[in-house]
Amino acid sequence: MKMKHKVIILISTIIVLLSCSGCDNQEPVPETYDGVKHELPVGKNSLKVLAIGNSFVDDPMAYFDAIVKGSSINRASLCVYSAVIGGASLEYWANTCKKGNEVTITRRSGQMEMTVTQAPLEKILAQDWDVVTVQQVSTQAQNPSKLSPHLSYLVNTIRTQCPNKDVVIAWQQVWSYWESNLEKSITNWQNINEVVKLTPNYGIDMVIPTGTAIQNARATELNTIHGLTRDGKHLGYGAGRYVAACTWFEALIAPVYGVSVLGSTAVHPITDYEQNHSSYETVPVTDDNRTLCQQCAVAAVNNPFQLTIVE
Repeated sequence: MKMKHKVIILISTIIVLLSCSGCDNQEPVPETYDGVKHELPVGKNSLKVLAIGNSFVDDPMAYFDAIVKGSSINRASLCVYSAVIGGASLEYWANTCKKGNEVTITRRSGQMEMTVTQAPLEKILAQDWDVVTVQQVSTQAQNPSKLSPHLSYLVNTIRTQCPNKDVVIAWQQVWSYWESNLEKSITNWQNINEVVKLTPNYGIDMVIPTGTAIQNARATELNTIHGLTRDGKHLGYGAGRYVAACTWFEALIAPVYGVSVLGSTAVHPITDYEQNHSSYETVPVTDDNRTLCQQCAVAAVNNPFQLTIVE
């Protein structure tokens, strides 16, 4: 064999060995998205939802059960649970799943109960969920590079573990921070949208447009000096949280039960606790402004990436 050929073979061998170095320590690569879009179980008249995230799940969930109670749906046919860790990102939840760390889920609405509420995330997911929601931590919501590989891993785990092979995986579009003015919040919201638009490539079936609903509300008389937030980031008590809850209802509950959030009689007076724990303004939800809140949510669900003037 000529020396030139020997050198080529040696170099090729070194490249292969280097590329495999540490392979045994690498995480298994999740399966790729198969292109199938799963739909909400319209007409089923029952729903089991698991929301995985952080404090940006707590805000819409805070008043969600009140919205449900103010509608005509049968709460005995519904259960909504959440797994919430403050500041948790996609990477956090992917690592939690890989390590088998125990997770606790809390019932937020409805009367049905899930059997397993404290266990490793894989066992939590191995229940008959109709919808599992995920989201990115707000500090990374405008950064597309933070989606991969964590979102693929979570989507694949949900699809593998959940016995309902038609489970819908939904993405909550978070709202933009309030940074001094409406224009800046719109720019941040647009940046968030560009990331959200990528999520179907990872197997996300639908979007819960909470951020757009809040942005709609910021262009109405509901808005406050600090953009319906209580600290610049988290939603304000009263109208802010109420609009978010209405958005979840309209996106997930309305299609299944055939009942829009429009017309829900739920209101929300500000409690002493809320008043004392808010850095900024609060807006009570009354019979006079609840319809406007609901309309902001409905408009967002109809046009998730478009601002709507609601009057």
